[in-house]
Amino acid sequence: MSLRRWAWCGLAAAMLAAAGLRAGLIVHRYYDTDELEHLHAALLVARGNLPFRDFFEHHGPLFWAALAPVVEPPHDPVSKALAGRLFMTLFWLGTLGLVARPRRGASPLEGALAAAWLAAFAAFAQKSLEIRPDVPGMFLVVAAAYAITRPGRGAGPLAGVLLGLALWCTPKAAFPAAGMLLAAAWRRADKEGAPAARRLLGHAALGAGAVAAVGCAYFAARGGLGRLWSYYFLYNLGFPGARVSWSATLRPSLLSDPLMWAAGLWGLRRWRAHPEEAGALAAALAGLAVTPSAYSQHLLFVAPFLAGFASREAIHWSASRRRALLASAALAASFLIPAVGAMGLIRYGNELQRERWRCVTQLLPNGAAVWDTWTGDSFHRPHAAFTWFIPDDSQAYYEPAFLERQYSEALAAPRTRGAVRCVSCLERLPKGITAAFDKYFEPSGCGRLWLRKRGV
Repeated sequence: MSLRRWAWCGLAAAMLAAAGLRAGLIVHRYYDTDELEHLHAALLVARGNLPFRDFFEHHGPLFWAALAPVVEPPHDPVSKALAGRLFMTLFWLGTLGLVARPRRGASPLEGALAAAWLAAFAAFAQKSLEIRPDVPGMFLVVAAAYAITRPGRGAGPLAGVLLGLALWCTPKAAFPAAGMLLAAAWRRADKEGAPAARRLLGHAALGAGAVAAVGCAYFAARGGLGRLWSYYFLYNLGFPGARVSWSATLRPSLLSDPLMWAAGLWGLRRWRAHPEEAGALAAALAGLAVTPSAYSQHLLFVAPFLAGFASREAIHWSASRRRALLASAALAASFLIPAVGAMGLIRYGNELQRERWRCVTQLLPNGAAVWDTWTGDSFHRPHAAFTWFIPDDSQAYYEPAFLERQYSEALAAPRTRGAVRCVSCLERLPKGITAAFDKYFEPSGCGRLWLRKRGV
C-alpha cells in the first residue's frame, strides 16, 4: 500500500476514534455548570419567558431559542441533557466539514488532516461537547470565513448575516469577526482596489446590521429591549471576570497539544494565502488578552483556524518519505495525549450529578421553585430569584446588601419549595443568606436538596 493510502487510512481511523470518544463523553462526562445554566435558560424560553426581561442572563439569546425545542420535550432531566449535547454535535460535525473542505491548489490530504487534528485538539473536543452558545457561534464564524472568500457580490452580505447570527449567540464572536473582515478587505484591496474593499465591508455591515435590527425589533415588541441592552451589552462590557487566559486556557492547551500550536503558529508565515483565516486566528488570540472571561471555551474560535495552518505546515514539511513517516509518528502521539484525557473523563462519569437531578425530580413537582446559586442540581425546575446564578468571577458586580435582600426574600417566599445547599457557595455570600436558608429549610436526605420546613 502506498504512503498516501496509509495516510488516508490513518486519518479515517483518527476520525472514527474521535467520534467514538465523543459518544462516550456525551453520555458519561460530567456536566459543566455552564451547560446546566444554558439548559435551564432554554427551558425557560420554551415556556414563554423572554431572556433578560423575565430572567437574568448575559449570554446570547439566539442559542436558547434554538435549543428550546430540542430540550423541552424529553420528560426527565437526563434525557434533556443528552438531547442538548447531541444538538451540539450537529455544530461539531458542521465545523469539521467546513474545515475539511478541499482548497484550490492544495493537497486533498490537507483538509482531512485539519479536520482530524481539530477533532483531537483537547480544547475543541471538550468544549464543543458542552451545551454553550460558543459552539454554534464557532460554527457560524467558520462558515463566515468560508463565505467571505467566495466570488461574487453575495460574499459580503452572507458573511455579515452569519457573523450577525454568531454575535446573537456570543459576544466572543466579535474578535474573529473583526480580524476576518479586515483581512478580507485587505485581500480585495490588493486584488481589486480600495473601492472593492469598501464595498465588501459595507455589504458585510448591511448583512450583520439586518440581523441585529431583526433581533432588536423582536425584543422591543416584547418589552425587553432595555433589559437586552443592560444585560447583554453593558453587563458584558463591564464584566469583572478573572484574568485566567494563561493559567486556565493557554497553558493547559499548550501542554496537551504542543504540536498543533507549534505547527499552526509557524504556519502563519504563509498568511497571505489565507488572509481571512489568519485574521480570524490572530484576532481571536488577541481577544484572550482583552476579554476578562478568557476561559478555554474561547479557544473554540481559535482551534479551527489553528488546525488549518497546522495541517498546511505539516503537509508542506512532509515532502519526503522519511519526513512523512516522522510526521505521522508525531501526529499519532499528538492525537493520543488528548484521547487519554478523554478516557479519564469518561471513567470519572457523571453519576453523582444524575443522582442529584433525580432527588429534585422525585421530591418536588414540576412547577415548584428551587433556590440555587448555581450548582445546576435543579436546572429542570423554576428558579426562586431573578438573579439565579452568581459565579465567583461575577460576584463583584453586586452589592452584598442587594444579594442578601433578593436571596433572603426568595428563600422566604412560600412558592420556593426547595433549596440546594452548596456550602462553598453560601460561604462566599453574605451571612444573612445562610441564616435565611437555615430558618426556612431542612435536609431532605437526598443529595444537596433541602425542603421547606412545615409551617414556615
